[in-house]
Amino acid sequence: MSSAHHYDYLIIGQGLAGSLLAWRLAQRRQRILVVDDGHATASSMVAAGLINPLAGMRFNHSPHVHQWLQTLEQTYGELAGLAGQPFLKRLDMVRLFRSAEQIRFYERQKDRGDTHDLLGQRLDADDFPQPVHAPWGGFEQYRTGWVRLPRLLAFMADWLRERNMLRNEKLSYEDLELQAGQLSWKEITADQVIFCDGYRSMHNPWFRWLPFAPDQGEILTLKRCGDAPLPDRIVNGATWLLPVDEERYRLGATHYHDRQDNRATEEGKQKLLAGMEALLRHPDALALEKNEAGVRPATADRQPFIGTHPELPRLHMFNGFGAHGSLTIPWYAQRMADWLLQAKPLPDNADIRRLAVKANH
Repeated sequence: MSSAHHYDYLIIGQGLAGSLLAWRLAQRRQRILVVDDGHATASSMVAAGLINPLAGMRFNHSPHVHQWLQTLEQTYGELAGLAGQPFLKRLDMVRLFRSAEQIRFYERQKDRGDTHDLLGQRLDADDFPQPVHAPWGGFEQYRTGWVRLPRLLAFMADWLRERNMLRNEKLSYEDLELQAGQLSWKEITADQVIFCDGYRSMHNPWFRWLPFAPDQGEILTLKRCGDAPLPDRIVNGATWLLPVDEERYRLGATHYHDRQDNRATEEGKQKLLAGMEALLRHPDALALEKNEAGVRPATADRQPFIGTHPELPRLHMFNGFGAHGSLTIPWYAQRMADWLLQAKPLPDNADIRRLAVKANH
């Protein structure tokens, strides 16, 4: 076999996870080949790319959150320098309280010493600074924004292709052959393979024991059609609204755990439009332009799946980032590269060895 067809790592999937991990490994002089099916199953192409370090109804945050934020700013900044175009858009967020209980959650988080750069002042319902309905008021949130994911993935595809590191073709699991000394696929051989193929990995024959919990979601793209005031910050309540530019907004998102396809539905569209009506003081100022759907590679315990197969050390998983990939993947990509090349321990919360006892091979 020609050395031109042999690689250190075969990476399956060129969504955000596969792209950033490929970039980190290439920086460390690894021979890599990324195989992608044209983003046919990549939720990254549909996702809004929101950066929101305070998750859920209780505004909780991970102990890694400041490492996530530092690394994403560094990573997206480095890529912007290479591409000559920005990918990360910093934009403050306004969170809307939905109950008196949520106000207590906010006050509890505000008293913590590690949230001073994330939580801003409480906003009164009677004098709310954005043109939205906020009967319970809300608060300002900082270090938020969004990532222009389609633009970033297009740049990464070009970057990989120019270096002969990308092959646009569907890879079937049954076509990947495991031999004693290496892996092979068609005319390609590799020392190791890393699966970054999103929710599709729930059907991976070597990782069936990982409890994926795919989460299909729909997002609307809206276009301004009037002069009435609209928010100039990200607004996050029962639905979220993201100003993309002066003319367009994105609104999301639905969650369906019983769907595993990229088909937008009338049901999802109407649900989101009703959310827009409830959110905005002037919903008639926006008109529907596009409705899209994607499947988030979520997990049962809401933690990523990264690491090495417990019995097949040439097989690895880097997946399961759910709705928070834009925030978390840059940091986890560094941790994964450190694990693969230097055997540095993976974060306990994400290491798939936490679930290996359930493997039944």
